[in-house]
Amino acid sequence: NTNNLKFELYVVHAEIDGMGFPLAYLFLENGNCGGGIRTGIIIDFFLQLKIRGLEPEFFLTDKDFSQISAARFVWKNVKIQLCLWHIKKAVETRLGNNKNSQQINYNGEAAHQLFSFIDPSFQPIIKEKTLFCPKELRSSVWNMMNNYLHQHPLIPTIDGKFLSSTQIWTEAVQEIYNFCQQNSLPRLWVYLWNEWYGAERWFLWLRAGCSNKLSILKTNMFVEAHWKVLKRDFLYKFFRPRLDLVVFIIMEQVIP
Repeated sequence: NTNNLKFELYVVHAEIDGMGFPLAYLFLENGNCGGGIRTGIIIDFFLQLKIRGLEPEFFLTDKDFSQISAARFVWKNVKIQLCLWHIKKAVETRLGNNKNSQQINYNGEAAHQLFSFIDPSFQPIIKEKTLFCPKELRSSVWNMMNNYLHQHPLIPTIDGKFLSSTQIWTEAVQEIYNFCQQNSLPRLWVYLWNEWYGAERWFLWLRAGCSNKLSILKTNMFVEAHWKVLKRDFLYKFFRPRLDLVVFIIMEQVIP
């Protein structure tokens, strides 16, 4: 809601020595851009930064796969790190919604091939009515996720052991799988595997996804604070201002 055309506003915001610096902005039309088109535009945007020498070690974002795909395409070795606040919000929102999906996209055999302790038959029956996650168990799910999110090969365990990234992932999967199985929650397991614990997802949110370095940041609050300044200090007088006015305010008042 920064402009009258309802374009989405993106920013690449760098953190250096504890300070945040906006590097570039992108206005992207909202609504008429499919996933592939959106990703392509963001790739072109990131490439302009890359050719100017930007080579980030970490890329913090919410769970926007257009941004994630673009960043991984442009910066091959960058570590994608999902924002802790957005992870928690997404998980708690889904856990609080007991609506069961009418379609189940889960390959139990593939999961079993990765981890032998996973029973491929442990999956929901579409017509069977079961709770997604009882209210009294929701905090336990997040606590388990939050615990393994913070583990890293460079940080010893309470026993003084250094675990590899694969070991941390394996232990995280086994703990949450056993929890779902013991509480007869196959729908919860399928959601957690597909969205968070599977082979294509775990390294996006577990800090152990990058074994040789560790980001000091866990959230993208630098960006959220930047949006707060823009909206509350500079755009509060305007209701859906013109696009050129927003550009003028950013270039002449916010950045200087």
